[in-house]
Amino acid sequence: MTLFFPHLHPALLSTSERQALPEGVRFLDPGLAPADSQDHVLPEGAPFDRRLAKAILADTMRFGESMSNPRDIAVHGLLQQVQALAPESGRLVLAEVERSVSGEGVQLAAAVDPQLEARRQAQTLLLLAWNLEERILDLRQIEVGLRKSWARLGESVTPVEEAEHGITAEHSDCEPGEKPDHESDAEALALGNVLSGLGLPEPDGEALPWRRILESFAVLAPGQELVTADADIVSALREAGVPEANGVFAAPAWRLSGLDRCPLARPWLDVPVRLVCVAAAKGGA
Repeated sequence: MTLFFPHLHPALLSTSERQALPEGVRFLDPGLAPADSQDHVLPEGAPFDRRLAKAILADTMRFGESMSNPRDIAVHGLLQQVQALAPESGRLVLAEVERSVSGEGVQLAAAVDPQLEARRQAQTLLLLAWNLEERILDLRQIEVGLRKSWARLGESVTPVEEAEHGITAEHSDCEPGEKPDHESDAEALALGNVLSGLGLPEPDGEALPWRRILESFAVLAPGQELVTADADIVSALREAGVPEANGVFAAPAWRLSGLDRCPLARPWLDVPVRLVCVAAAKGGA
Protein backbone atom coordinates (compact mmCIF):
# COMPACT_ATOMS: atom_id res chain seq x y z
CA MET A 1 0.00 0.00 0.00
CA THR A 2 1.17 3.53 -0.80
CA LEU A 3 0.40 6.42 1.55
CA PHE A 4 0.40 10.09 0.64
CA PHE A 5 2.79 12.27 2.63
CA PRO A 6 2.65 14.61 4.48
CA HIS A 7 -1.03 15.64 4.24
CA LEU A 8 -3.84 13.61 5.77
CA HIS A 9 -6.70 15.25 3.83
CA PRO A 10 -7.13 14.77 0.06
CA ALA A 11 -8.86 18.17 -0.08
CA LEU A 12 -5.54 19.92 0.61
CA LEU A 13 -4.14 18.76 -2.72
CA SER A 14 -4.51 20.81 -5.86
CA THR A 15 -6.17 19.34 -8.94
CA SER A 16 -2.81 18.86 -10.65
CA GLU A 17 -1.38 17.10 -7.61
CA ARG A 18 -4.32 14.72 -7.43
CA GLN A 19 -4.03 13.90 -11.10
CA ALA A 20 -0.31 13.16 -10.68
CA LEU A 21 -0.87 10.61 -7.90
CA PRO A 22 -0.43 6.93 -8.75
CA GLU A 23 -3.57 4.82 -8.66
CA GLY A 24 -4.45 3.34 -5.29
CA VAL A 25 -2.73 5.96 -3.10
CA ARG A 26 -4.38 6.24 0.31
CA PHE A 27 -4.17 8.81 3.10
CA LEU A 28 -3.14 7.87 6.62
CA ASP A 29 -5.99 8.04 9.12
CA PRO A 30 -4.93 8.83 12.71
CA GLY A 31 -8.35 7.70 13.91
CA LEU A 32 -10.53 10.66 12.92
CA ALA A 33 -11.57 9.91 9.33
CA PRO A 34 -15.02 8.43 8.66
CA ALA A 35 -14.91 4.69 9.13
CA ASP A 36 -16.24 4.14 5.60
CA SER A 37 -13.76 6.52 3.91
CA GLN A 38 -12.35 5.05 0.71
CA ASP A 39 -9.42 7.48 0.78
CA HIS A 40 -8.07 6.68 4.24
CA VAL A 41 -6.55 3.75 6.06
CA LEU A 42 -6.02 3.39 9.80
CA PRO A 43 -2.64 1.70 10.45
CA GLU A 44 -2.78 -1.64 12.22
CA GLY A 45 -0.11 -0.42 14.62
CA ALA A 46 -2.18 2.53 15.86
CA PRO A 47 -2.59 2.11 19.63
CA PHE A 48 -5.79 4.21 19.83
CA ASP A 49 -9.08 3.19 18.30
CA ARG A 50 -11.39 5.81 16.79
CA ARG A 51 -13.32 6.45 19.99
CA LEU A 52 -10.19 6.97 22.06
CA ALA A 53 -8.49 9.04 19.36
CA LYS A 54 -11.40 11.49 19.26
CA ALA A 55 -11.48 11.71 23.06
CA ILE A 56 -7.75 12.37 23.31
CA LEU A 57 -7.82 15.12 20.69
CA ALA A 58 -10.89 16.79 22.19
CA ASP A 59 -9.41 16.72 25.68
CA THR A 60 -6.03 17.99 24.50
CA MET A 61 -7.51 20.87 22.50
CA ARG A 62 -9.90 21.82 25.31
CA PHE A 63 -7.06 21.88 27.81
CA GLY A 64 -4.85 23.75 25.36
CA GLU A 65 -7.16 26.75 25.42
CA SER A 66 -5.91 27.54 28.91
CA MET A 67 -2.23 26.80 28.23
CA SER A 68 0.33 29.27 26.92
CA ASN A 69 3.13 26.73 26.46
CA PRO A 70 2.64 24.18 23.62
CA ARG A 71 4.82 21.72 25.52
CA ASP A 72 2.32 21.75 28.40
CA ILE A 73 -0.40 20.73 25.94
CA ALA A 74 1.69 17.80 24.74
CA VAL A 75 2.43 16.68 28.29
CA HIS A 76 -1.25 16.76 29.20
CA GLY A 77 -2.23 14.86 26.07
CA LEU A 78 0.33 12.13 26.64
CA LEU A 79 -0.69 11.80 30.26
CA GLN A 80 -4.29 11.19 29.19
CA GLN A 81 -3.08 8.47 26.83
CA VAL A 82 -1.15 6.64 29.52
CA GLN A 83 -4.01 6.83 31.99
CA ALA A 84 -6.50 5.58 29.40
CA LEU A 85 -4.44 2.57 28.37
CA ALA A 86 -2.88 1.56 31.66
CA PRO A 87 -4.04 1.47 35.30
CA GLU A 88 -1.00 3.43 36.51
CA SER A 89 -1.48 7.04 37.43
CA GLY A 90 0.07 9.66 39.62
CA ARG A 91 3.56 11.00 39.95
CA LEU A 92 5.45 8.19 38.20
CA VAL A 93 3.24 8.30 35.15
CA LEU A 94 3.45 12.09 34.93
CA ALA A 95 7.24 11.86 35.25
CA GLU A 96 7.34 9.32 32.41
CA VAL A 97 5.24 11.57 30.23
CA GLU A 98 7.49 14.50 31.05
CA ARG A 99 10.55 12.42 30.18
CA SER A 100 9.12 11.29 26.86
CA VAL A 101 8.34 14.86 25.82
CA SER A 102 11.59 16.43 26.98
CA GLY A 103 13.76 13.58 25.70
CA GLU A 104 15.61 13.25 28.99
CA GLY A 105 17.11 9.82 29.61
CA VAL A 106 15.69 9.33 33.09
CA GLN A 107 15.30 5.69 34.07
CA LEU A 108 12.05 4.97 35.88
CA ALA A 109 11.10 1.86 37.77
CA ALA A 110 7.68 1.75 36.15
CA ALA A 111 8.85 2.37 32.58
CA VAL A 112 6.42 1.81 29.72
CA ASP A 113 7.25 -0.19 26.61
CA PRO A 114 9.35 2.16 24.42
CA GLN A 115 7.79 0.88 21.19
CA LEU A 116 4.26 1.42 22.51
CA GLU A 117 5.23 4.83 23.81
CA ALA A 118 6.59 5.77 20.39
CA ARG A 119 3.35 4.71 18.69
CA ARG A 120 1.32 6.74 21.19
CA GLN A 121 3.35 9.85 20.53
CA ALA A 122 3.24 9.29 16.78
CA GLN A 123 -0.54 8.93 16.69
CA THR A 124 -0.99 11.94 18.98
CA LEU A 125 1.16 14.07 16.68
CA LEU A 126 -0.92 12.98 13.69
CA LEU A 127 -4.12 13.75 15.58
CA LEU A 128 -2.88 17.30 16.05
CA ALA A 129 -1.80 17.45 12.41
CA TRP A 130 -5.30 16.35 11.36
CA ASN A 131 -6.85 19.06 13.51
CA LEU A 132 -4.62 21.75 12.03
CA GLU A 133 -5.45 20.61 8.50
CA GLU A 134 -9.15 20.81 9.34
CA ARG A 135 -8.68 24.41 10.40
CA ILE A 136 -6.80 25.20 7.20
CA LEU A 137 -9.68 23.75 5.18
CA ASP A 138 -12.16 25.81 7.22
CA LEU A 139 -10.19 28.97 6.45
CA ARG A 140 -10.22 28.11 2.76
CA GLN A 141 -13.99 27.76 2.83
CA ILE A 142 -14.29 31.14 4.56
CA GLU A 143 -12.04 32.69 1.92
CA VAL A 144 -14.12 31.22 -0.90
CA GLY A 145 -17.27 32.59 0.72
CA LEU A 146 -15.73 36.05 1.07
CA ARG A 147 -14.64 36.09 -2.56
CA LYS A 148 -18.11 35.08 -3.73
CA SER A 149 -19.77 37.70 -1.53
CA TRP A 150 -17.58 40.52 -2.83
CA ALA A 151 -18.01 39.31 -6.39
CA ARG A 152 -21.79 39.44 -5.97
CA LEU A 153 -21.47 42.95 -4.56
CA GLY A 154 -19.50 44.01 -7.61
CA GLU A 155 -22.11 42.53 -9.95
CA SER A 156 -24.99 44.18 -8.12
CA VAL A 157 -23.42 47.65 -8.17
CA THR A 158 -23.25 48.92 -11.78
CA PRO A 159 -23.06 52.46 -13.14
CA VAL A 160 -26.46 53.98 -13.74
CA GLU A 161 -27.68 54.45 -17.27
CA GLU A 162 -27.57 58.25 -17.05
CA ALA A 163 -23.86 58.20 -17.91
CA GLU A 164 -24.55 56.15 -21.00
CA HIS A 165 -27.21 58.66 -22.10
CA GLY A 166 -24.97 61.68 -21.62
CA ILE A 167 -26.47 62.88 -18.35
CA THR A 168 -23.81 64.82 -16.49
CA ALA A 169 -23.51 66.15 -12.97
CA GLU A 170 -24.87 69.56 -13.96
CA HIS A 171 -28.14 67.95 -15.13
CA SER A 172 -28.45 65.67 -12.12
CA ASP A 173 -30.33 66.22 -8.90
CA CYS A 174 -27.18 66.16 -6.74
CA GLU A 175 -26.59 68.83 -4.12
CA PRO A 176 -23.44 70.95 -4.48
CA GLY A 177 -20.40 68.91 -3.44
CA GLU A 178 -22.30 65.63 -3.65
CA LYS A 179 -21.13 62.97 -6.10
CA PRO A 180 -23.55 61.84 -8.81
CA ASP A 181 -25.03 58.41 -8.31
CA HIS A 182 -23.16 56.92 -11.24
CA GLU A 183 -19.80 58.01 -9.78
CA SER A 184 -20.62 56.52 -6.37
CA ASP A 185 -21.76 53.31 -8.00
CA ALA A 186 -18.60 53.13 -10.09
CA GLU A 187 -16.44 53.57 -7.00
CA ALA A 188 -18.39 50.85 -5.19
CA LEU A 189 -17.95 48.57 -8.19
CA ALA A 190 -14.20 49.17 -8.22
CA LEU A 191 -14.01 48.53 -4.48
CA GLY A 192 -15.95 45.29 -4.88
CA ASN A 193 -13.57 44.13 -7.61
CA VAL A 194 -10.55 44.87 -5.41
CA LEU A 195 -11.95 43.15 -2.35
CA SER A 196 -13.03 40.11 -4.36
CA GLY A 197 -9.37 39.57 -5.18
CA LEU A 198 -8.28 39.60 -1.57
CA GLY A 199 -7.78 36.40 0.35
CA LEU A 200 -7.11 35.37 3.90
CA PRO A 201 -3.43 35.39 4.83
CA GLU A 202 -1.64 32.07 4.53
CA PRO A 203 -0.37 30.54 7.80
CA ASP A 204 3.23 31.52 8.50
CA GLY A 205 5.69 28.63 8.37
CA GLU A 206 4.85 24.97 8.64
CA ALA A 207 1.79 23.84 10.57
CA LEU A 208 3.82 20.91 11.86
CA PRO A 209 7.38 20.01 10.80
CA TRP A 210 7.20 17.46 7.99
CA ARG A 211 10.22 15.58 9.36
CA ARG A 212 8.31 14.86 12.56
CA ILE A 213 5.32 13.79 10.49
CA LEU A 214 7.58 11.42 8.56
CA GLU A 215 8.85 9.86 11.78
CA SER A 216 5.24 9.31 12.85
CA PHE A 217 4.46 7.64 9.53
CA ALA A 218 7.47 5.36 9.93
CA VAL A 219 6.46 4.37 13.46
CA LEU A 220 2.75 3.76 12.78
CA ALA A 221 3.04 2.34 9.28
CA PRO A 222 6.53 0.86 8.94
CA GLY A 223 7.38 -0.52 5.53
CA GLN A 224 4.66 1.39 3.69
CA GLU A 225 5.76 3.24 0.58
CA LEU A 226 5.14 6.99 0.71
CA VAL A 227 4.43 9.41 -2.12
CA THR A 228 4.69 13.19 -2.03
CA ALA A 229 3.84 16.11 -4.30
CA ASP A 230 5.64 18.66 -2.11
CA ALA A 231 8.50 20.28 -4.01
CA ASP A 232 9.96 21.82 -0.84
CA ILE A 233 10.34 18.40 0.77
CA VAL A 234 12.00 17.04 -2.35
CA SER A 235 14.38 20.00 -2.47
CA ALA A 236 15.29 19.60 1.22
CA LEU A 237 16.03 15.90 0.82
CA ARG A 238 18.22 16.54 -2.20
CA GLU A 239 20.14 19.25 -0.39
CA ALA A 240 20.68 16.82 2.50
CA GLY A 241 22.13 14.26 0.11
CA VAL A 242 19.53 11.56 0.73
CA PRO A 243 20.00 8.75 -1.82
CA GLU A 244 17.66 9.18 -4.79
CA ALA A 245 17.10 7.26 -7.99
CA ASN A 246 14.57 8.21 -10.66
CA GLY A 247 12.60 10.41 -8.29
CA VAL A 248 12.52 7.85 -5.46
CA PHE A 249 14.27 8.49 -2.15
CA ALA A 250 15.27 5.31 -0.32
CA ALA A 251 16.85 5.52 3.13
CA PRO A 252 16.16 4.73 6.78
CA ALA A 253 13.58 6.93 8.47
CA TRP A 254 16.22 8.60 10.61
CA ARG A 255 18.11 9.73 7.50
CA LEU A 256 15.01 11.18 5.89
CA SER A 257 14.14 12.99 9.12
CA GLY A 258 17.47 14.83 9.08
CA LEU A 259 19.44 12.84 11.67
CA ASP A 260 23.10 11.83 11.28
CA ARG A 261 22.51 8.39 12.74
CA CYS A 262 19.77 6.33 14.32
CA PRO A 263 19.31 7.29 17.99
CA LEU A 264 19.93 4.38 20.35
CA ALA A 265 16.77 5.29 22.24
CA ARG A 266 14.68 5.16 19.03
CA PRO A 267 15.70 2.03 17.13
CA TRP A 268 12.33 2.00 15.31
CA LEU A 269 13.62 4.87 13.15
CA ASP A 270 15.99 2.44 11.46
CA VAL A 271 13.10 1.15 9.34
CA PRO A 272 13.66 1.62 5.57
CA VAL A 273 11.45 4.19 3.83
CA ARG A 274 10.74 4.68 0.13
CA LEU A 275 9.46 8.14 -0.72
CA VAL A 276 8.25 8.54 -4.30
CA CYS A 277 8.09 12.02 -5.86
CA VAL A 278 5.24 12.59 -8.29
CA ALA A 279 5.54 14.88 -11.30
CA ALA A 280 4.24 17.95 -9.43
CA ALA A 281 7.08 17.70 -6.90
CA LYS A 282 9.77 16.93 -9.48
CA GLY A 283 8.85 19.94 -11.56
CA GLY A 284 8.92 22.34 -8.60
CA ALA A 285 12.14 21.10 -7.06
